[in-house]
Amino acid sequence: MSFKEDANLDINELDKACLEQPRLYAEWSSLWAEAVRLRDKLKERLTAKKMEVDELIRKNPEEFGWDNASKSPTEVWVANRLLQNEEVISLSEELIEAQYGVNKMASAKETMDHRLKSLSILSELYKGSYFSASSKGTAFVQDAVTKSQEKQRVLLNSHPEAIALKKKLSIKKKES
Repeated sequence: MSFKEDANLDINELDKACLEQPRLYAEWSSLWAEAVRLRDKLKERLTAKKMEVDELIRKNPEEFGWDNASKSPTEVWVANRLLQNEEVISLSEELIEAQYGVNKMASAKETMDHRLKSLSILSELYKGSYFSASSKGTAFVQDAVTKSQEKQRVLLNSHPEAIALKKKLSIKKKES
């Protein structure tokens, strides 16, 4: 399922939503944890690469553009050269994308928390007969009834026995 479908609640299927909530939360939490793990591994790679490039710059500053052989390069100069290294730039960009993935998964996990709260509220409303006779005339309830009837119609029309019965009836109509 997609995130949008997982986050959705149907008032006519509160029981199903309650039963699937723990699985959905676990699934999205696991995806978040994996995104964090990948981001953290990337951070480690970037740190190691920066250390490697820093050492190269300090050993051979001339190869990186230092033209004053009588003086050692300044810390600022070394830091600037480090940030201009292609591999460091590439890993930094990957880290930004990984952090974006972590943020998206954290948002999804938080949405699953909100879904649980919504389920609780809807269940309380249901127990309090909020969706009963007093609200039958509202557009919300009418919409829910229409959607429920449409789902039933689709299920009935796709059932093998219903399809066979329709064929029999259409054959009888042709014969008469």
